[in-house]
Amino acid sequence: MGLLYQKRRLKVNKVKRLLNSRRVFLLRFRILLSLVMVVGICYCGIKVLRLPMWYIDQEKINQADPYILKISGNKITPKSKIIEMVHQVTLPDTQIFRLKTDELENKISTLQPIKKVYVRRFWFPARLNILIDERTPVFLLSPNLETEPNCVITADGAKINNEFLPFIDRSKTKRILTYGVTDGKDEVWNKKKVEEMISLVKAIESYSNQKVQYVDIRKQKDIYIMLQKYLIRFGQIDDSALSRAKWTASILPEAEKYSDKVKYIDLRWENSHYLRLKGSKDAVNKAINLKEDVQVEAANQQPNQQTQEQNQENVE
Repeated sequence: MGLLYQKRRLKVNKVKRLLNSRRVFLLRFRILLSLVMVVGICYCGIKVLRLPMWYIDQEKINQADPYILKISGNKITPKSKIIEMVHQVTLPDTQIFRLKTDELENKISTLQPIKKVYVRRFWFPARLNILIDERTPVFLLSPNLETEPNCVITADGAKINNEFLPFIDRSKTKRILTYGVTDGKDEVWNKKKVEEMISLVKAIESYSNQKVQYVDIRKQKDIYIMLQKYLIRFGQIDDSALSRAKWTASILPEAEKYSDKVKYIDLRWENSHYLRLKGSKDAVNKAINLKEDVQVEAANQQPNQQTQEQNQENVE
């Protein structure tokens, strides 16, 4: 019995050792296979990351290949000027997903019409899409009606020089006549001044139902506004400007009665509003009083300062 038991035990131990050796072999094989797979994946990953489709072709960028370099959103800024800015930036030789575009965006943003630049990166193949967010032009500046505009003022008060003129869409801009000089200094435009001018133009158009053709600010204290049919002598833009603009709705029907005889509508005064007729020697031809009908006699009831300015106008 004892001999038989020992044989059986030896046989069981032999099977256990065989099973253990197989388990160790399988474990080592799995570890080795995992290492091979990791190495293989790393190798393939490095090979994939080194593919030329991950890299921007600088030569094609310099050639402005439209498939590699796409520019959109530029309505004022010529594409050639944007490409010129791109040429001044050397892109690093790295994969597209690691490419930093801050320098490129800042360089393009130095162009006057551009407000913001976004550079989107695409892969396989690597390419760039430059999205341009331009400023909104609102005023075209020129010294007179005969000359082309030499400057553009945008909604945020920025100035765009004539190197970007002319641009295609002028439908949303207004003509401003100005010499560009105030009291011997260059005329200053800022956001506040632009907003005041826009508010005045919109008010005049709203009350008159006519489009403003141009605004003459060559004399800062004696501004003229040209509508489609009538010229308005508006005077100075001050706190009473919008309240004076409201009288346009009431005085235009009176102007229609005189049709082509009207030289201009005088809105320089907050409490008195006139029609200046052509060929008249009188400083004031017709006075408009909303509480009563048209009164010629109302011209004699104005403040001394107003009368003095009218006399000066007669002398001229």
